[in-house]
Amino acid sequence: MNIELDFKKIGARIQKCRLEKKMTQAELAEKIDTNQKHLSRIEGGYHRSTLDAVVAIAKALDVSVDYLIADFDDSNNPSTLQVILDDIRDMTPMQLEMLQENIKTIKKLSK
Repeated sequence: MNIELDFKKIGARIQKCRLEKKMTQAELAEKIDTNQKHLSRIEGGYHRSTLDAVVAIAKALDVSVDYLIADFDDSNNPSTLQVILDDIRDMTPMQLEMLQENIKTIKKLSK
């Protein structure tokens, strides 16, 4: 599977979030351990960001990586992936196996 990312749109979403937080490029750049010029190129879509950089930016802006990459944000839904991950972190291997079987069943029934 080959997925083409639109770095101009990703950059625009980063800039939008940064401005909503009333943060300068220099402030965000400092939080993600880069310089303002590099961040400017990311926001302009001229630099293909690594996943590590996008994750760092998302954390610094307190938004999901999904939102920055694909304009998908389900953070207001209580059953988001993060909530589910938090719930399963301390499960035993047997519980995780049971959960996996349940997920497979649900996916089959949903088709």
